[in-house]
Amino acid sequence: MRAEILSIGSEMTSGQNFDTNGPWLSRALAGLGIATAFRTTIGDDPEDNRQVFEIASRRADVVISTGGLGPTKDDLTREILAGLAGVPLEFHAESWRKIQETFAQRNRPCPERNRVQAMCPATGEMLENPRGTAPGLWMKLNRAHIACLPGPPREMHGMFDDEVVPRLTAAGLVRGVRIERRIHTFGQGESAVEERLGDITARGNDPEVGITASDAIITLRIFSAGSDEKAARARVAPIEAKIREVLGPLVFGADDETLAHVVLKELDRCRLSLSLAEGVTGGALALALSGEAWGGMRWFQGGMIALTSAAELWAGMQEPTRRAKGSEGEEAACELAEAARQRMGTDLGLAAVGRDDEGPGAGNVWVALAHRGGCVTRNQHWFCAASEIRTRTAKLALDLARLFLAGQPGYGGATE
Repeated sequence: MRAEILSIGSEMTSGQNFDTNGPWLSRALAGLGIATAFRTTIGDDPEDNRQVFEIASRRADVVISTGGLGPTKDDLTREILAGLAGVPLEFHAESWRKIQETFAQRNRPCPERNRVQAMCPATGEMLENPRGTAPGLWMKLNRAHIACLPGPPREMHGMFDDEVVPRLTAAGLVRGVRIERRIHTFGQGESAVEERLGDITARGNDPEVGITASDAIITLRIFSAGSDEKAARARVAPIEAKIREVLGPLVFGADDETLAHVVLKELDRCRLSLSLAEGVTGGALALALSGEAWGGMRWFQGGMIALTSAAELWAGMQEPTRRAKGSEGEEAACELAEAARQRMGTDLGLAAVGRDDEGPGAGNVWVALAHRGGCVTRNQHWFCAASEIRTRTAKLALDLARLFLAGQPGYGGATE
């Protein structure tokens, strides 16, 4: 069973907007056991749209498009599908009545131009849209069952669940489920991780395991199908166990878990409080931790950002260290981490120093975690853009904290 997703709109092909509907639909279809083979993004050119719908309807069992259903002259999905099917457009009075009702409920006049949204290819049917003015379309063309949905995500999500899923089920296209389990790692590059895993990521495996890299996070994606979700997850379990066994502490989480989320959970488990002193990361650490909407954030107390020599001295770096060894080394990181811990009265202090500019030494960073018994550090030399140096160093610091916390027992001695 193969699906193709068409995301329509020149605002996406021009780079003005990002396509968020395509990834959402891929995941939703996978949950129904339908794998997405193609995702195509196209502008508003009529001939381009005609060709894409023609090709998709011949190579996929399910085609889902988003966009192209508005009332303006560049919204041509209805006309294109009618032309490909060789049938006329027909006026759907009930849909027009509901469009008018929607405008009335919003205390707005209904333009006559919106009448075009009530037109449907003669061989298709309208899909109700209680969340907006644009009805969807459902029809069969060549090999494919085609669902055309509006572009606004809120409208598209609801129409997919309420209108498309029942039709896919009735057509016999829903055959079990297909799930994805993501295992996240940090600390080694993509090729090194894949080498350690051996044939786990080889082509043709079932379940299939893919590997992707994003800003120093290496993710293993396990894809599995089954008669239901329980059966699919049962097939994933031994593969996930093997990955965790081989990679050990490189694995920090799964699915939607981030390094910041894991660190906050570990702080909560150990009942330890944390403060920050940031140099090279410029606030990226605080942003990552404060951006996690999770109760464990009460253990993160706050921090300092020191981007100049004067600020570093104010934050707690010692003048002899700055003069003798510079403000970018291991000693500087430890002094800032300990100063943050002492000044804010927390159990742990986490610091990051280094350079994100150009020239000799750029990308060489140190992170340090000060605790009651001393200080642990890690060094890394990044070869990437300044913005990536900042975000990757934040991850390096969080991973240092994660590994330290993983070895700590839970106890109640933290500062609330």
